[in-house]
This record gives sequence, C-alpha cells and structure tokens, in this order.
Amino acid sequence: MKQSPNLQDIQEAMKPGSLSAEGFLGTDDRSLSDILQADQQTVRRLGVTDQAIAAAMRRLTEAAKTGLGKPIELDGLYEATDDEFMGRLPCPFRDNFKAEKRITTVHNLATGQTMAWSDLNIHMIEAHGFYEGFGSHYRLEPAGLVDFLGGVERLRA
Repeated sequence: MKQSPNLQDIQEAMKPGSLSAEGFLGTDDRSLSDILQADQQTVRRLGVTDQAIAAAMRRLTEAAKTGLGKPIELDGLYEATDDEFMGRLPCPFRDNFKAEKRITTVHNLATGQTMAWSDLNIHMIEAHGFYEGFGSHYRLEPAGLVDFLGGVERLRA
C-alpha cells in the first residue's frame, strides 16, 4: 500500500535514536501504513476496538499506580506493578501528546502469562491503532493482548 508523505515522515521519526533509543519499529521492514493496516484487520476480525483494548490497559495501569511500585492484585485475575521514571515521551504521531515514562507489568494469575506496556503504548493504541512493529521491545500483538486482557467478551462488555 502506498504511504502518504506524512506517514513516511512519522515512520522516519520512529526509527531508533530519534524519539527513543530503541525506536518503535523493531525489525519490521513493512511501511508504517502496512503495519497499521495489518493490526487493524486483526482488531476488526476480533470484533473489538482499539479504544476498548486501551481502556482495559489503562485500568490495569491506574490500579498498578496505587501500589507505588509494589504489586497490586486486581479482580483476583491480575497482579500489576508500575515502574515510573523521570520525564515524558512525545508521541511519534506528532499529536502533541506526551506520556509519562512508566512501565506497567501485569501478571495474569490464571494463565501465568506476563505482559508489560508503557503509557505511550496505551495512547498509541487508543489514538492511532499502533501496536509497534515486529521485533520492537514494546510490540504488543493485538490478538495476544486481547486474550491476555480477558478475551473478546470481556472487552465488549
């Protein structure tokens, strides 16, 4: 798919060193437009929205923040912690959003699976449908994330 000049500029800014040391694309050699389109197809196929996914992530992050670095149990389903760092990260989509530097780590007590995300991940999923490129340290596979967050039924509720 042909990519707009605006998305091409954003993709350049997502490379390592521009806005973050690691960048947002990992080893993915697809265009940003193709990355977005593929993830949106997955989200639509699952019958959920980026906003519902981000809301579930934000709920876990907000709970983790109350623990001040110590694990917090939520709904008997998850244990969440947050690690906060100095500063803010700008959104690479140039929407003037700046995220707190925070990593939320969540352990699913039923499955034993653990996932981690940043405040910027939540914003990029909610506002731009961007889950990062393959091989990126903070890449979140939409289908895996939906399962981790309790499945389609829970996100539709």
